[in-house]
Amino acid sequence: MLGIMLRGMAVGVTEAVPGISGSTVAMILGVYERFIYSLSMLTTRKRRKSLPFLLLFGSGMVIGFIIAIFLVGYLLKTFRAPTLLFFVGIIVGFLPYLWKDTLKISKKRLKVKHYVIIFLSIGIVVISQLLGHTSNMNLTNLSLADYFLLGMIGLAASTALLLPGISGALILTIFGVYEFAMESLIMRNLPVVFAIGTGVLIGVLFSSKFIRYLLLHYQLETYCAMIGLVSGSIFAILYNLDTYFNTQTIIISIISFLAGVISLVVLEKMQDQN
Repeated sequence: MLGIMLRGMAVGVTEAVPGISGSTVAMILGVYERFIYSLSMLTTRKRRKSLPFLLLFGSGMVIGFIIAIFLVGYLLKTFRAPTLLFFVGIIVGFLPYLWKDTLKISKKRLKVKHYVIIFLSIGIVVISQLLGHTSNMNLTNLSLADYFLLGMIGLAASTALLLPGISGALILTIFGVYEFAMESLIMRNLPVVFAIGTGVLIGVLFSSKFIRYLLLHYQLETYCAMIGLVSGSIFAILYNLDTYFNTQTIIISIISFLAGVISLVVLEKMQDQN
């Protein structure tokens, strides 16, 4: 029982960091397939058999996620540039593995439409950052439309639990609300937390069949979209890098970036060994 909860904590910690996939960590820890199967059983008559595992694993995820949120929140306030560059390093380190998996699926024969999907996905992220309403949200003055939008973003973030290689935090980064959501959690802004959390919960319960359908019938196209979204998230992070750079900050940021790349490479190698 304790082992299941500790595994959940490890997955929860990674879900709070853009670029590190909770599903990857779950695979390394040997609980990914059981987790996905248990989630899919929630909408069937066999839900009672899945509840004990999901309650333990889910409790661990929540605990790990909360711990990571406060830690990352502190680092962003105190060492903003190095922390963001660490996230970029993780994403840069992950992209070659995602590209390798995509080529393996396509048997190294990508078509023009696949490159179009990649560039369209990158464009969606870039445009959403340049013109997106989410970056202008004010915690103290949110409209009903804002809460609805946050719920839809939470719904999209829930798919990260099912898609290989993408974390919920990365989805929030793509939509430009990662730091906004973190600040809401730290400040215990319950309406915002409820809006995003409701979207995540609905997504977890009902999006598994849709994700499975995409991976079964449009696996290559889905991976191409993932490449574009993950690549675009680098711009999303750097776009919010509003920090004054001096020599010390630049050096620390470079080290932090390399640490992010190395940590992802080590994580992927651990996955390959399992």
